Amino acid sequence: MQPQQQIFQPVVQVFPQNPQNQNVNIILPRNNIQQIIQIENPNRCEKMSKFITGSTNIPITVFTILMLSFAYHICTVLFTYGFLSSYLISSSFFDFLFAIFIWSRMAIKIEITTSSVKYGYLCFVNLCVLSMITISFPIKRVWNFVLFETILIAINNKNNKVIKLFCWKISGITLIIIAIAYHIIFNFFNIISILFTIAYTFIYQKWLIYKVNISNEKIQSLENCCLINYFKNKFKTFITLEEVLAKEQNQQGNNNNANSNINSSFIPNNMYPNYYSRVIHQNPNQAPIQAGVLMQQNPPVAQPELDINQSSSQYDLVNSK
Repeated sequence: MQPQQQIFQPVVQVFPQNPQNQNVNIILPRNNIQQIIQIENPNRCEKMSKFITGSTNIPITVFTILMLSFAYHICTVLFTYGFLSSYLISSSFFDFLFAIFIWSRMAIKIEITTSSVKYGYLCFVNLCVLSMITISFPIKRVWNFVLFETILIAINNKNNKVIKLFCWKISGITLIIIAIAYHIIFNFFNIISILFTIAYTFIYQKWLIYKVNISNEKIQSLENCCLINYFKNKFKTFITLEEVLAKEQNQQGNNNNANSNINSSFIPNNMYPNYYSRVIHQNPNQAPIQAGVLMQQNPPVAQPELDINQSSSQYDLVNSK
């Protein structure tokens, strides 16, 4: 054993003498791996996202809504004629700009905290409701949905700095005023549609936010469907429920640090709450770890199937601007 110790001792002495060479040996392969990941097999959606928004890290549901808004603008440019053609073209263009620079920056964080399937389901339901209220085709009401969710996010984060606009951090209350005023200016002839959207937002926040909700069990079953499973395996921007819950567990240990920075970044407070219906029935005495804003405003009522077992956690998007 002694000669072996004598052999290893000089190795230990040589190891710290050249730390720079060792760091180079460690760092270079990592950089090479990152370069390979960035180059190989870029999807068409990622190319389109990079061309329009400048980023390829937009989740799939938010990207789909942006593409619908862009498609509607292209349709108005190509197929709109007559006296109001210039108004409709400019209106759809400025609605698209609002979706990119205001709504998408918050919606990305919402999808990360809820999963792509759940967020896509809620977007589809609310878009259909807004289309029925305004008696129009859904693609024409994408901007109504963007306005609806922007106000909904702002209502649930009134005192938080939800977004940074130019050099100013905008609070939720200020964002409500800006969003409504912006859409009134650029959609003046659709003022009735705007009023219906605002009314539906407050109705949804007050009474429908839990009734329209979908459980995590249903999300898991939908993620295993053929078409959705294909998108989950095909696109890296697809946010699975497993990823959401794993990140939520990691964030629960850092709640104190996150609460200290509550005004520095956008925090989705219980926007689309997650819950497991079976777990709640089996553990009726289990209380949620962190209460959201909606839970404080609306105390629990006699609806055990709608109680929240997992409240929304606090996330910051790394690539958000």
